[in-house]
Amino acid sequence: MTLTELTQKHSETLDKAVQANISREYFAHWNESPSKKVYGETAADEGEAAFKASLHHKFTRLQQAGEIGWHGEEESPFGFGLGVQYPTFTIEHLITNAHNAKKQWQRLSPTDRAVVLIEALERAGTGKTFFEIAYSTMHTAGQSFAMSFQASGPHSFDRALEAVALGFSEQAQFVTEATWVKPAGAANITVKKNFHIVPKGIGLVIGCSTFPVWNTLPGLFASLVTGNPVIVKPHPKSVLAIAVVVASMQETFKDLGLDPHLVQFAADSSASPLTITLSEHPAVNVIDFTGGAFGNTIEEIGRKHGKAVFTEKAGVNGVILESVDNLDAVLDNLAFTLSLYSGQMCTTSQNFFVNKNGVKEGDTVIPFDEVAKRFADKIDGLVNNPKMSAITGGIQSEITYKRVAEAKALGLKLVRDSQPVPQGGFENARTASPLILQADATQSDKYEREWFGPISFLIPTDGFDHSLHLLLRSLKHKGALTTLVYTTDPAQREQAEDAIIFEGKAPVAFNYVGGIFVNQSSAFSDFHGAGANPAGNASFADASFVTNRFNVIGAREVA
Repeated sequence: MTLTELTQKHSETLDKAVQANISREYFAHWNESPSKKVYGETAADEGEAAFKASLHHKFTRLQQAGEIGWHGEEESPFGFGLGVQYPTFTIEHLITNAHNAKKQWQRLSPTDRAVVLIEALERAGTGKTFFEIAYSTMHTAGQSFAMSFQASGPHSFDRALEAVALGFSEQAQFVTEATWVKPAGAANITVKKNFHIVPKGIGLVIGCSTFPVWNTLPGLFASLVTGNPVIVKPHPKSVLAIAVVVASMQETFKDLGLDPHLVQFAADSSASPLTITLSEHPAVNVIDFTGGAFGNTIEEIGRKHGKAVFTEKAGVNGVILESVDNLDAVLDNLAFTLSLYSGQMCTTSQNFFVNKNGVKEGDTVIPFDEVAKRFADKIDGLVNNPKMSAITGGIQSEITYKRVAEAKALGLKLVRDSQPVPQGGFENARTASPLILQADATQSDKYEREWFGPISFLIPTDGFDHSLHLLLRSLKHKGALTTLVYTTDPAQREQAEDAIIFEGKAPVAFNYVGGIFVNQSSAFSDFHGAGANPAGNASFADASFVTNRFNVIGAREVA
């Protein structure tokens, strides 16, 4: 298929994505429902079969040669080993391949690169592949199947398309040539000018264990659309899902006559990690990182060596609970927020600042202790319901699992204890329901650190102003990806929005109830992270997420 044919095929998709980035209205290119009506009668069975066929075998689908060995260490949080082995390569081999691949790629126009990448997404974003990716995510990250399908499939691919459209838009605003004429009396001065999009260099995307696809694709596609070849370094405990995506992309590039090494896979091991060495390599100029405080090290490498670095790090997300229309509706929403994937989302709320005199519901004030009890009961109702217990999924890391016991040892009042959550068909699953502790407002040393996983704190305050003060202090010290405020007072709402956004430099949501939750963000509309507080320096996807990956350099000649 020629580039002209690809442009004709995907121009409408590209136009719609560009417009969605501008309007911020609802847009989704891929359907999030895993139903047979959407993806076909056989897609689910074929995807599951493909996943099972990978188990206890070498992953040979990558279009990369020259491996020096094989390694795999993935264990399903649902209680079994995957046994998949991935090829390993020397760093210099990866760098050489990337250098060779970029020569052709960087000469393509932004339009050509965009339609090639949309083609790659379309070929990987099929029913069979989405289901294979879903099972791979479920049994490495520990998400429920439904969440794995949505997060690693349609939602991830929409985020990738969002990055492609934004990168295209930012590059396309520059003309490639111009005739510059300056009036100068009897003889004008005329200069012919050419302008070139110059990619920064080789990109490195460092994957995380909990969202191996969702947190990888934005940076991967943002770098590719701006002309940079990319090396994907997955988390060694969560490899298979993103390996499937990269293999499909390589196959597409090869089929289109492009070098498949435009994107390469750099699997490593926990014992011999490649992250620092790759990050410090002088040929790597763009780095995307998702994870915890280790992101500070990556940022320092970027500052020291002049690299463009995009991070999503540890944050402490807060909620203010002051006044509501319907407390049950609010607590239903918050109970689901904490239970979803057992709090293993970087957007999950951790600290709940609640007026110690109670929460106002209409003209009634519900005492603090009753709010706490009803909150715990709502979570019990979810996780003890066999039809809903799967939303907790499994705990990805043994470290996260042990962190629950560490939190219990703080000596704080126990509002709700964490318990195992049975997962149908997986007796050996590693699980934990939400733990809720009560901390005094003065105990910031305990609740202002990130407790990644199913751990939250209720903090009684002296009222709304005190709650806002504590939240802002946390935002300035630790940062956050989400905040949520419940108030029926318009003046308090305005005060909170102004303070959280302009002082705390974090996004804020208000009065969430029903089927929308603060720990979920929508491609083309929500900016995931602000890039303006200590929780990370990047946002999926504002203009700086793509513009810092290329330069515009001109050539001039007197006519």
